[in-house]
Amino acid sequence: MLLSDRDLRKMAIDHELVSPFIEQNCEGATINLTLDSQVKKQKSSSAHIIVNKISDSDYETIDINEVDFFLKPNQSILVQSYEYFKIPKNMAGIVFERHSIKLKGLVVSPASYMNPGYEGRLSFLLTNHSNGSIQLVSGVQFCQLAITTMTSDAEFPYIKQDAKYMGSEEVQVSKLHLDREIQNYFKEYSVREVTSKEASQMGSRLMDSIKSNAKKYAKIIKSNVGEYNGESSTT
Repeated sequence: MLLSDRDLRKMAIDHELVSPFIEQNCEGATINLTLDSQVKKQKSSSAHIIVNKISDSDYETIDINEVDFFLKPNQSILVQSYEYFKIPKNMAGIVFERHSIKLKGLVVSPASYMNPGYEGRLSFLLTNHSNGSIQLVSGVQFCQLAITTMTSDAEFPYIKQDAKYMGSEEVQVSKLHLDREIQNYFKEYSVREVTSKEASQMGSRLMDSIKSNAKKYAKIIKSNVGEYNGESSTT
């Protein structure tokens, strides 16, 4: 269930859901989020293996208040909301595009989500799908936040997960390499990254692990169904 603007306003004021909170940006069932002045542009277009670390040094940090920045057609950059979030442990945040931004040809990470218990700013991938360059302006309302309530507090809120982006204040690059299964592989083989040849081997190991877990839970489900059917037959 999505919170209404009344409830969003109350959460923002009483629990610092969004800071700073601009009341006129809260309407219906969302809060419009504003574009921060800091953006990060990838320096190189060279190939990259998805599981390997990306360094901040691979990106150029630009302040669009100090430098006129035009996003070229089909170009993508990392941006962030100016707002800082504190998501309660019994709620989750969902970020939607703004229709007016989409009609400009700009696409903001279409599947953005904030875990229960997340705190920090949120980074996005912004892509220009129009035919011309578009100059970015900080403070523009570029996407909108909705908050959904959960049936109960999360057993594993964000702080009990890997919490890679907890407390983010600046635009974040991907930290996919810190995922548990990827780190476990690196530790097992005493490596910090993989080559293209090793990537296939790693993929096979990850898939074997997925299949093993699937079989494990299939047995549990089959056992539970068997017990249920056994109980049903005796009643």
